[in-house]
Amino acid sequence: MDQNKLKRHHIMRSLILAGITALLAYLILSETLSHYLAPRLHMFSYVTLVILALLTIVSIRQIFVGSSVYDCDCEEQHKVPRTPMGSLLVYGLFVLPIVMGFVMPDKILGSDVAEKRGITLLSNDVRKLADVTANANANANATENEKQNAEVKEDAEPNVETQPEATKQAASPPVQATNDEQLRQRFSNGGFGDFYTDIAVFLHKQPVIELDDKVFLDGLTTMELYAKEFAGKELETMGFVYRQPDFTKQQFVVARFSVTCCTADSSVYGVLVEKEDANKWAKDSWVKVRGKLELRQVDGYDMLVLKASHVEAVSAPKDPYVYYSFEAAPDS
Repeated sequence: MDQNKLKRHHIMRSLILAGITALLAYLILSETLSHYLAPRLHMFSYVTLVILALLTIVSIRQIFVGSSVYDCDCEEQHKVPRTPMGSLLVYGLFVLPIVMGFVMPDKILGSDVAEKRGITLLSNDVRKLADVTANANANANATENEKQNAEVKEDAEPNVETQPEATKQAASPPVQATNDEQLRQRFSNGGFGDFYTDIAVFLHKQPVIELDDKVFLDGLTTMELYAKEFAGKELETMGFVYRQPDFTKQQFVVARFSVTCCTADSSVYGVLVEKEDANKWAKDSWVKVRGKLELRQVDGYDMLVLKASHVEAVSAPKDPYVYYSFEAAPDS
């Protein structure tokens, strides 16, 4: 191939690599990478940025160094486009997303996507977990009743042995448990495990439950599991306004998108809010809501509804999405 033509291909490839590198650098520096990728994967983006920068440097070097033959030992299997139309088609596939990345505004997910994917107010996973736990608790209670019946029979037999003084002291009633221990015992009886017990205790101890970004998903799940225990508690949370066609004028959902890896696998979670002037809040506007949780029955399951006493407009956070966290309930 003519050296001038080959040089033009190296220039085009260098520009494309530089554009991709610049776009990724822009997303990182502008702190908008979270609009597309979960924070736990950001480190891979940093590594990718370094690799792209090195490839760009190598490609620019080829412009000035040049070559007498095509730089590949694959016997022309990876040859450059031979015609202007071929070049336009191949390189256009790379240039278009770069231009769109710089020109199109960053937009977070909202009601339009939520309507297509559906919103989770009472998680199916929570329902399954509740059903499985109920069966497990029923079996455990049956076993415990058998043990108690056996102990009653043993206690019915006369026992004339005199207990030593030390044994009598050991058999004395234990010291009364603290409030935290009583609260933990109250939630641990549900059988959902220490993780949700810790979160339940942490949330229930708060005079006003703050369902912030860190605890939003795990806190929402916990309150669904222990709906009866959290009924009547004050709650404050933040999210965007979402409405379904069948909602009344007094209803909307304060919702958040959950992202596992990227926005392609996002899901929507939220709390149903009821307030007399709820219809004054525009769809997709961000609000902070405070009110009291009420218990409702939906399809035979308990569901919490937030009877709002105060709603105020707020700005969307830099990272509008929420994530599951293994540190949702900090040590207190």
